[in-house]
Amino acid sequence: MGVKTMMRKRNYFVWLSLVLFLANCRAYIYDIRVMRKWEPACNQFCYFIGLGDFHDKKHTITPLQLQQIDQIAAKLQPNKTKLIIEDISSENNIGKKGCGRFFVNSRGGILGGLAKKFRGKKFPYVDNVEYRFCRVASLAPVVHNINANLRRFLSTAKIYKRCLSREISLTAKEIIGYQDGNVLNSWYKKCILTMRNNMKLLKFDKKPNTSVADFIYSMTTPKNRFNFVKKLLVFDSPLIDAKIIHSIVAPPKKQHSFVIAGGSHIKNVSRVLQQIGYKPIYQSSVVVEKEYDKKKCLGCNVLPGGFCCKPRPADLHILNKFI
Repeated sequence: MGVKTMMRKRNYFVWLSLVLFLANCRAYIYDIRVMRKWEPACNQFCYFIGLGDFHDKKHTITPLQLQQIDQIAAKLQPNKTKLIIEDISSENNIGKKGCGRFFVNSRGGILGGLAKKFRGKKFPYVDNVEYRFCRVASLAPVVHNINANLRRFLSTAKIYKRCLSREISLTAKEIIGYQDGNVLNSWYKKCILTMRNNMKLLKFDKKPNTSVADFIYSMTTPKNRFNFVKKLLVFDSPLIDAKIIHSIVAPPKKQHSFVIAGGSHIKNVSRVLQQIGYKPIYQSSVVVEKEYDKKKCLGCNVLPGGFCCKPRPADLHILNKFI
């Protein structure tokens, strides 16, 4: 067997291993927010339509919501719509879609592969704001196997702290270059400051050549490991918020900014949009329910009563009023 063939086979199994960790991860939309702002230059209202995603395991509503999103997209006018998505499984706007030889396939939920699908449907303005490819590739096996030997996971052992830091620093440099007015520029600086403070607390400035596996071991005990890994996944979330906001306000300005991302991002973005003149015209009611089946609580904190809390899925039919 040739060297190239062996490398292709190895890379395939690296990719497949991450698929097996994530392929069963379902998700659903639980929060819908619609806002609008009158734009005199365009002589029309510009709409923000935000769909908040909640990660879950095999939720029965996911396939139906994917069909509904396709139906909604079919009604949108591509040249008047900007689709802004947080999608770890598709190439982002600078051509990145993995971490070296490691790729994450999170298809099966709402977000995974959505940017690629919309690009295939001839939407000219699809903005994938994701950048944390090394982070997710290295931590995905850990989330669902928190008590395992982390050095046995190839991506966790072969991706280093410096890889995670580089993704963040490049994104921060991009955001610093935004020129979106005093209000937003000031807010962008706060987002970057929050991220940098979190990086210091997580000791990202120490031993950059440490593997992610050894980094986790050096910072945790078995008791607090899960919460630490969750923090590693989200400590720089304000940068995603900033990228979404910039995509909405930056040229070319479109009548509809259709954003599909994690629910916390939708909440944060809608709050900032109000500061620059957007008015809320619809917000779904988020109803939280208790889940006692611990198999369905993976990725969630199990509370002392033996349950986790999950939001009820939203009805996407309401969006037909706004498109």
